[in-house]
Amino acid sequence: MSATAAHQPAGTALTRPPIRHRKNVYLLSASQLASLRAAFEAVMGISDNRGFQYFAGLHGVPGNYCVHHPPPPAISLFLPWHRAYLYFFELALRDQVPDATLTWWDWSSPTAHANGLPRVYRVPTVGADPNPLYEFAIDPSLGGPAMTSRAPGNPADLPTRLELQSVMSIQRFNRFSSRLEDLHDAVHGWAGGTMGFIAWAAYDPIFWAHHTNIDRLWSLWQLDNHPTFPPSYLDRALPPFPMTVRQTLNLSQLGYDYASATSHATVS
Repeated sequence: MSATAAHQPAGTALTRPPIRHRKNVYLLSASQLASLRAAFEAVMGISDNRGFQYFAGLHGVPGNYCVHHPPPPAISLFLPWHRAYLYFFELALRDQVPDATLTWWDWSSPTAHANGLPRVYRVPTVGADPNPLYEFAIDPSLGGPAMTSRAPGNPADLPTRLELQSVMSIQRFNRFSSRLEDLHDAVHGWAGGTMGFIAWAAYDPIFWAHHTNIDRLWSLWQLDNHPTFPPSYLDRALPPFPMTVRQTLNLSQLGYDYASATSHATVS
């Protein structure tokens, strides 16, 4: 059984799973960070379809399933596809370390604009051990880079709170999705290296913190009186995941939510 088939999203007829809270990377406790690192280290050591190599390859090479910037007037599946992607990857992490959750990096925050990438992703080692959040060795048979790399720009050039507020004020879904994807693209370009190429971006561990933030922003937009998706697209499949657009719209049915940006201590 594939890693994605092994986990089905909770439906309305099923008991909803306990809610897990994804947290701000800057506010992770020591134990939360240790669980995140342990989970990444574990999946990076798995060579089958439960492992990091497999999931990273779904986005670009060799899977090429990711959805980006469709030509008008098509409705973008960028946000629901990546929500499904994060959902199944997080479950793969939790199969290895049950209390692990994805974390989000708010690149519009003052901390990001002062320091750039979070330190937990910048340091090559943790004590005497390699840091699994720093880099990943890509399967050489794919013909790409042997190792992920980064070439981040000036932190002041990351998208700003003002730019983000402008996007969050947009009322129509497709316009909102397109503009949020533009900011997303800017962060990929800013990070440089592997992150600058769709084919290889998901192999960089920072990709997952970046996209978890994109998903968080969509969830906030949904809460602000924008809960719906264009009806004609609700039953669209999101290959290779056994999930439709409709099944991505309710976070509680997916078993997760986003913790407050103020304190990790207020949530479990």
